Amino acid sequence: MSDNIIMHDTDEWIKEAINKEHIKYYEYSEFSDFKEIGSGGFGKVYRANWKNLKCFALKSFFNLNKVTLKEIVCELKIQREVDYHDNIIRCHGITKFESAGIIMIP
Repeated sequence: MSDNIIMHDTDEWIKEAINKEHIKYYEYSEFSDFKEIGSGGFGKVYRANWKNLKCFALKSFFNLNKVTLKEIVCELKIQREVDYHDNIIRCHGITKFESAGIIMIP
């Protein structure tokens, strides 16, 4: 399977999950006061205010390629399976900043 098909399939999975309201989509412009709180092999984590009402952690990604997209989809699927447990940090949704790609909101 070509890289373009894999990218398209995972991107379509994310869009479909948003359309079916399995994943909430947040407008990136509604976040403010970003502060970096960590980083790892795939990207950085920021703390940001949403609509000046609530504070979220935003997980960004260095390189949005087929491997990263597959990891995002895998993590979202796992989150949906274990979301009921109190010890699990919930994924509240995703947003997208054009120059940074998809950003998860755990």
